Amino acid sequence: MDNWIHQMNIDNNKTSHLYIQIYCGIKQLISSKRLKHGDRLPAVRKMAGVLNVNTVTVVKAYELLERDELVIKKIGSGTYVNFENNDIMGNVLVNDEWEKIQLRQLNQMTERNISITEETINFASANPSPDLFPVDDFKEALLEVLDRDKGFAFSYQDSRGYAPLRQRMADLAKVNGISATSEEIQIISGAQQGIDLVAKGTLQPGDTVLIERPSYSGAIAAFYSRGSRVKDIELTPDGIDIDLFEKTVKESRPKLVYLMPNFQNPTGISYTLEKLKAIIELSEKYDFTILEDDYVNEFAFSSSPVNTLKSLDRYQRVIYIKSFSKIFMPGLRLGYMIVPSEIYSTLVMAKQATDISTSGLLQRALERYFYHGKWDSNMKKLTNEYYKRFCAMKSIIESDLSTEITCRIPSGGLNFWIELPKGIDASLLYSKVANKNIVFAPGSLFYLNKPIYERLRISIAAVSLNQIEIGMTEMIRLIRNTDKLINTEKWSGEEKEPIL
Repeated sequence: MDNWIHQMNIDNNKTSHLYIQIYCGIKQLISSKRLKHGDRLPAVRKMAGVLNVNTVTVVKAYELLERDELVIKKIGSGTYVNFENNDIMGNVLVNDEWEKIQLRQLNQMTERNISITEETINFASANPSPDLFPVDDFKEALLEVLDRDKGFAFSYQDSRGYAPLRQRMADLAKVNGISATSEEIQIISGAQQGIDLVAKGTLQPGDTVLIERPSYSGAIAAFYSRGSRVKDIELTPDGIDIDLFEKTVKESRPKLVYLMPNFQNPTGISYTLEKLKAIIELSEKYDFTILEDDYVNEFAFSSSPVNTLKSLDRYQRVIYIKSFSKIFMPGLRLGYMIVPSEIYSTLVMAKQATDISTSGLLQRALERYFYHGKWDSNMKKLTNEYYKRFCAMKSIIESDLSTEITCRIPSGGLNFWIELPKGIDASLLYSKVANKNIVFAPGSLFYLNKPIYERLRISIAAVSLNQIEIGMTEMIRLIRNTDKLINTEKWSGEEKEPIL
């Protein structure tokens, strides 16, 4: 019998899913060298029997390990540990704070008995509400493709993407001052896949990645899954501090730097043009690649210009990612990357290995949608609607919460980054408002380590004007009742939080 199985603390009474507990337990054993490269994991039935869990639970745990390339499945033989450099694994996996963050993300809202319905005031979601989806226009585009292309609409596409759509994306990039050809465009299934592909295509175990603090947790997970050493740099009101950034680059020699220069998620911060130019120069000086996640720069609500790193990329150092999930229909899972020629073929191969190609039908329909000019008209509608919501939230924060919280109003975007009074725990506020069918994103979810518990992210993407007023009124009432929101113990890592 494999004695190490009993070293995993699997508890049916814990709040986290059993398959997550098994996944984390085996991952910990790999990082601590208890399980070594080439070791065979028990058969699914055997593992399930010893742990007294369903076989499906073990299968899901093994699938997560295989996804992270910690194990390999050999047909007819079994599942084997497939990570030789255990020192690096120990460095990146035995990170208690990040492990807690991962667990909080993997625990669904439903574990708190919260069901997201039309009545839920959802300040957590950064995706647009369904009532804003251009369903009729996109339906026309789909029908046009089906009538025109028949069965070819369902065939596999070039892994790079449908050629006419790649040209449309090159044209769209020009709106942001980015000069790109269709040969530099890679169609992707959303920003998360783009980040995953870049991680797979450019990083080796032990490579250093620099990120902003706080940052998008999905990116942190992608970099960790490659065995990377992830370091963060604190954001200032106009982006990362350039002197500190250069000092950190000198010391750590990063392979990749991941940035959101405009309306950063979660803080809403935008970089100055001077800082963007400085970062480009440093990328050439210290030989690192920049991954620019262009979050929602379409929603600029001030006269300040919106600049991208890619538009300044005279050294071909920037990989630019644009997703339509936050500005169109998230379920389509469509986006694109602009990739420097030196690494373009590498990322295409990573795409082929991931899912061959993004849905051909949806790519063709999106191309028709752009062809008929529907994109521009829909963006005007969205921008007008989000501006109303932005102004409503801004007014509430400035007039009703100005003495209770700290919030630097962004110049655009969909998020407001709020700092509660010292000692007030956003997790407890979350628990209180959840009982009123209101949800938001606790700030600790966005930190690599040493999270700040007094911070939270409020998004206006999926809430109406009426919901903003009702939801914020309730939150204001609870924030002012501070004695019930002080947590001296902080989080144990087993609390239930929303998946973002």
